[in-house]
Amino acid sequence: MQEVLTTSQAVRKFSMHPATVLRLILTQRVAAKKNADGRWLISKESLERWSRQRVRRRPKPEQGVVTAAA
Repeated sequence: MQEVLTTSQAVRKFSMHPATVLRLILTQRVAAKKNADGRWLISKESLERWSRQRVRRRPKPEQGVVTAAA
């Protein structure tokens, strides 16, 4: 049987915002199904695959901070 995570577990394990997890589910970027209680169960393998492929943005440099030597 495939290992699954709840949305709360996915948020903690992958350091994501809850809305991001829901968006991934609703856009079918990760495999997920609702259980009998109406809670989402997300495929751990699917989330790991998405996490490896995702593009992370660099944080914006703060204003007034010099990033290169003058």
